[in-house]
Amino acid sequence: MATPATAQAKVFIGPGLSPFKRLVTIFGVIFLLALVLWIAFYQGILQGGSAVGSTIVAVLFILGFIYYLRLIAPVPFTIRLEPEALIKESAKGEVIEIRWENLTRVKEEFFPNGKRIGITVFRQPASPQEKPKAWAVYRDDVTDIDALAEALKAAIPESCTWQSETVHD
Repeated sequence: MATPATAQAKVFIGPGLSPFKRLVTIFGVIFLLALVLWIAFYQGILQGGSAVGSTIVAVLFILGFIYYLRLIAPVPFTIRLEPEALIKESAKGEVIEIRWENLTRVKEEFFPNGKRIGITVFRQPASPQEKPKAWAVYRDDVTDIDALAEALKAAIPESCTWQSETVHD
């Protein structure tokens, strides 16, 4: 069910983690690792004490922190509004395609000052294992969340409900 607003595909980009934030995080972790190793060297060799156990624990903690940062790092993605479907594709290869007729609800959230926080898309589940909530994007995730909201408003079928909500009162 294509509407005139979806006659041409529209693309919205979620860039993922910015290069500046990535660089600052890398330098911070390197600084932390250098500090731990300097303390281990200073305590172990220069003062004659043994800091091997605490150094191993500190390095394991830092490695766990790096693993955690890799897990939570935002993945770049694209959202395409095509004539047949709404498609969200991540850089890792995950594709969520929702045909327009299966779209049931779109919810947008605002701060009390009127600034848009996020957009959540709900679908009709095709199987019991599939959840109704397809995906959500937030202000910092996508380059122009306001344009995405306006394009979605124009493209959704009449059977889909649009819900606006003010949060964080």
